Amino acid sequence: MSTFDVSTFNIKEFDRILACGLSRGLGSRGQQVCVEAAICQVLNLPHMDDPGCVARSVRSFKITLNDSSWSTAKARAEGLRDLGLAQLGSKGVVEDREFTALLSKKVVQVLIPALFREIFPNNKACLEAALRCEQEGTEEAANSAANSAASWAASAAASAASWANSAARWAALETLVADPVASAARWAAMAAATAATAALSNVDKDKYLKLGASLALGVLKELKSPGCQLL
Repeated sequence: MSTFDVSTFNIKEFDRILACGLSRGLGSRGQQVCVEAAICQVLNLPHMDDPGCVARSVRSFKITLNDSSWSTAKARAEGLRDLGLAQLGSKGVVEDREFTALLSKKVVQVLIPALFREIFPNNKACLEAALRCEQEGTEEAANSAANSAASWAASAAASAASWANSAARWAALETLVADPVASAARWAAMAAATAATAALSNVDKDKYLKLGASLALGVLKELKSPGCQLL
């Protein structure tokens, strides 16, 4: 059970801080800050990225999403606003393994197919991988998507280092949540998609970052995170 009383959270102050945009990284108090530091500021906590009332897996995902390549600080704030509220009080309520497993499945079934169909409209292997992800939502389907996207990236001379860095970032959840269900392969699939997107200037990155936030919000609602009451 959460010990955090969400009814005491000052949403107006949170929105005031977000009106300045959110920073990539911790930021500077009184200026632009990351979404977790914004929460800490509202709660009158020290300037940091751990408000103490957020489940470890949720916080890890939020930090990774916050530090992704949004088009602007304003777009980052708009994309993370509702998720920032929904995460409140999740510590002690949202179980890390369950959150990670449910979110991983949604990423595979929803985000990867949508992105692959936009950026690989004529690539048979990638379209087949997208369909498999949509139908199965499994680790094996995610592996297929990751391999297909990696093959395309190689043929397009995309940076291997960039792909590896993205994979490491998205796999960070597994390092924090000791659960084999939270397979790095699933997050590698998202990383592959992210890397592919980065290679294409005509793809709206914010669209998919917002989709990732929306999927996480859906999981928090399903798991009854107390902060969802504020939406």
